[in-house]
Amino acid sequence: MFGFIKGIIAYKLNDVVVLDNNGVGYELIVSDMCFRHIGEVGEEAKLWTHLHVREDEMTLIGFEDLQEREVFRKLISVNGVGPKMALTILGGITAKDLSLAIATQNASFLKNIKGVGTKIRERIMLELKEKMNSVESVQISMMDFSGEKNVLFDNAVSILMDWGVQKSIAEKIIKDNITPQDNMETLLAKAFKDMGR
Repeated sequence: MFGFIKGIIAYKLNDVVVLDNNGVGYELIVSDMCFRHIGEVGEEAKLWTHLHVREDEMTLIGFEDLQEREVFRKLISVNGVGPKMALTILGGITAKDLSLAIATQNASFLKNIKGVGTKIRERIMLELKEKMNSVESVQISMMDFSGEKNVLFDNAVSILMDWGVQKSIAEKIIKDNITPQDNMETLLAKAFKDMGR
């Protein structure tokens, strides 16, 4: 129904943002992460949208970017994950990092998200492994770099550093785990296992 809404932030509180678009106030529910990044009242913002329809209500949900929206839509396709839980998950981990966790089948990244139990974590990992091919995970799984080990090495180290690992430690972990047969997905899976994550 709506692809995105662009307007002035008229109101924001908790998980609700109201965008004023030419005198019409659109109320959107957003994740905690989106809420923190969107800006302040009086500033212009653009949110990509998903209209969630139930028998008794329609809810407009807002996202920072297309990737966050696509990951949300994948999450709500998982049995037992509704919009509220999907937004909770996206409030605790970025869409990019969630895609990485699923691509490497590393459920531990979801452990610290309140309300997401072991069964749901396992179900997300299982059901989304194949479905995530349209978002970040497809980029990760295809980052084989035509067998150029040094490029694969550098990019894997960079990803670990994004997760807060010191460069020297990241380099050692990747050096200890890389083989000529690896692509990014298999290499990161081994590296995260080595780190105990």
